[in-house]
Amino acid sequence: MNYFEIINKTLIELNYTPVSTFESLTKMEHKKLMNIINRLNKEICNKNANFYFRQIVKNLTLYPDKTEYSLDIVGKPSKVVGDLGEYIYEPDYSKFFGNNIPEKSYSAYGEKYLFSPSNDRIKIFYSTDNFVMDKNDELKADFLLETDRSIIPDNFAEKLFINGAAYNFKQNSAHPKYLHWKQAYDNALAELLNGAKKISGSDIIIDGGYRKL
Repeated sequence: MNYFEIINKTLIELNYTPVSTFESLTKMEHKKLMNIINRLNKEICNKNANFYFRQIVKNLTLYPDKTEYSLDIVGKPSKVVGDLGEYIYEPDYSKFFGNNIPEKSYSAYGEKYLFSPSNDRIKIFYSTDNFVMDKNDELKADFLLETDRSIIPDNFAEKLFINGAAYNFKQNSAHPKYLHWKQAYDNALAELLNGAKKISGSDIIIDGGYRKL
């Protein structure tokens, strides 16, 4: 389910008129709803850093004459493993600018990653902090285009977004459907938290594209 579909289905649920084109979403109510959906996506994905759909493996080749690498990683690595074994995180990045760099270690500063010089092929395991995919499966921070999709699997996304956005939009417990929306959202969230554990590891993103393990 893409961003435009989520918006239109929520508008219908709220008894508003859906729009025929993404460019027609210009009213104040439309903008409010779009902001709510973006906020919900972040809140849900941040419920658990170990959600399987947040996990990414980045492949990198290390060289014996190089320590500094520019990597497109938005998130914190949890494990780095190469053909030569596991690399240990070194919090003091200044050690990588001297003559006594710790063996099989890595660190980071700014947007740069540092690895001990080595002739090795490594895999960097991390949980992404980008929760939206564009039509080319590239990850980004927010919904912007009509074809953007949440990284949350479709079998959970519809109930989460439509019910969650509806009750957040109204914010009125006296509304006849408020409790229904709230309960449906809570149930969908519980299903996600339980379901993600049961199917953990069934899919993983490798260098930007979903692959089956």
